[in-house]
Amino acid sequence: MGGVETYCSLLCVVLFSILFVSCLSYVLKELNKKLTTENAIVTQADKGKTIVIINSNEYSEKVNSFLLANNFNMLTKDPTDKFQKSIHKAMQDCNLIIDKHRVKYLLQRKPAPPNLKAQLKLHKIGILIRPVVNNRTAPAYKVAKYLTNIVSQHITLHNQYIITNSTNLANDLTKLELHENHNLITFDIKDLYVNIPVSETLNIVKAKLLQNNDTQIAQQALILLKEVLSQNYFTFQQRIYQPEQGIAFCVHGLDVPLTVLPHCRGISGCLLS
Repeated sequence: MGGVETYCSLLCVVLFSILFVSCLSYVLKELNKKLTTENAIVTQADKGKTIVIINSNEYSEKVNSFLLANNFNMLTKDPTDKFQKSIHKAMQDCNLIIDKHRVKYLLQRKPAPPNLKAQLKLHKIGILIRPVVNNRTAPAYKVAKYLTNIVSQHITLHNQYIITNSTNLANDLTKLELHENHNLITFDIKDLYVNIPVSETLNIVKAKLLQNNDTQIAQQALILLKEVLSQNYFTFQQRIYQPEQGIAFCVHGLDVPLTVLPHCRGISGCLLS
């Protein structure tokens, strides 16, 4: 009897799973129909795990307004093929930091323009957006991740301006001797990436690399860094954009600009006076 009961229980589970999947599939189809009928899309909120339904035209208007306000230029031609050839040549020329056998693994097989999506800042007046670019298909994506590790190994940085997370900050604050006349001031950088000075970043990285490394290694790292930062574009609604200056949000997973600048310019998220 035990075997029969087990078989019946398993059968019930399977039937329930099939019914659940069927119902879920039906609900999703109906939701898609409703969204299409109402000209709406589903996107994420900037904070938490909230899902937002917004009119497609309003969503497009918010993104386009952001692009216009931050001086993004629309390109007439897709530069992906040119970028693919350029990053390939750069890797071949930098044989001191990239082994020739590794080049084929760092080269994208099917490169495509990075895609932009917007998360809505529901906690902000006017519901602003946080643009998010998926760079996984970009020609320089794999190279950038590899380069971040290479540069980090060859540059010595002191962490006096950097915090790892909020817990790290809380622990550091407990070590301070605070008095009643102290004030804690916090700063938030508006549109951080598009305001990163690329030329200054490259000069800072060059100076740091030359402190403790061979000149050729430093030059090759700079060649790759400059190439990665130049491949600075994304697509939104079948149109391709590039910033007039700075970096288009997070470029290809490269953390070097944000890692280096605070150390060299004394930029900090908070100030105790």
